[in-house]
This record gives sequence, C-alpha cells and structure tokens, in this order.
Amino acid sequence: MKKLVIIWHYVSVYLAGLSALIALFAPVNPVQKCLLAFITILFLHFFEEFGYPGGFPLMGMKVMMNSDEMDYTKWDVNNLSSMFGNWGFLFLLYVLPLILPDVRFLTLSAMMFLFAEVLMHLVLFPVALKTFYNAGQITAVLGLGFIGCYYFSMVFNPAMFVWHDYVIAVIWFVAVFMFCFRSKLYWNLGKKGGYELTETTAYGAGFKK
Repeated sequence: MKKLVIIWHYVSVYLAGLSALIALFAPVNPVQKCLLAFITILFLHFFEEFGYPGGFPLMGMKVMMNSDEMDYTKWDVNNLSSMFGNWGFLFLLYVLPLILPDVRFLTLSAMMFLFAEVLMHLVLFPVALKTFYNAGQITAVLGLGFIGCYYFSMVFNPAMFVWHDYVIAVIWFVAVFMFCFRSKLYWNLGKKGGYELTETTAYGAGFKK
C-alpha cells in the first residue's frame, strides 16, 4: 500500500486512461461524458503537478500558504496527504455526480469549480510567482478549460437549475476543498513518515536551489 501511495501521481496516469476508455465506450449521456472527460484530465493534471515536471508543492507553499520555507522536509505535506487531498477531491466533486446524477447541485458544483481551477493556473499563480509556466497549467488551461467551454456552450441547460442550486454548488466545492486540503486530517497525514516527496515532486524538474 505504501508503494502505491508513493507513486500515486504515476498511478493517476493509468487511471486517466481507464477514465478515457469509459468515456469513449460506456453508454453514458453527454453530461456524464463531460464528467468523465474532466476526471481524465484531472488525473493527468495530478501527474503534471506532482510527477513531471512537478513542483506544485513548492508553488502551493509560496502562493497558497504564504511560506518562504524552501526545505521540503519541513513542510507538512507528503505523498500521503497529497494523494488523499487530490484523489479525495476528485471523488467528492467529480465522481459523486456520476453516482448521484439526480442531485443537481453536485454536477453544477463540479462544472463551476473548473473555472476557479483555470483562473488559478492562468492568472493567480503566474502573477504571484512572476513566471510564465506553473505546475499543472497545461492540463488546467488546455484540458479543463476546453472541456469546460464545451460543456457550458453545448451541453449545459440552465433550465434544469434554480438560483439556490448555484449557491449550494459553491458551498459544496468550498466545503470539499476545505476538507481535502485544510482539514486536521489532511495536515496529520502530511506529518506521517515514510511518504516523503522527491525533489522533483517538491520543486519541479530542473529546479536549482
């Protein structure tokens, strides 16, 4: 189990392939097909952030945690907390709408969060880091952004939702984010030994201290 956790971002590539096959060949409706496409890209997104070129943990510490600590062994983050946070977030926000398609706000929440993800990688991180590229940007902008535009222009039916669906959708993805990435469970997992990040995962390929 520990070996699986340590290479969770590589396993994500295979899960992306599986999700893509389901999207292509399973008898699903257009909304479910979009959700499966999002799941496929998100698994690849995890690899870009933590596998190759990697470097999202350092970016997260600088921008989201406002920390100047450069020694990744002192961060309360490791492969266990990273896998829990990212896979847990994917399940709660994107797989759950597949399981419960009649719960309208779940699908809406998944779709709305995409724009937050794209904006973070397209605007927030580049401005804060003063860099053109940031870990996860390619899959976020070209992958999630493209599919999100397709969903809202070709599949989305506003008549299916009422105003409080939008409110609950926002509350849901904020609650899921806080549980997956800011909860006591997340921080405790990040302190467990034996699941340490590699330098490539922590800093990114080619990073020079």
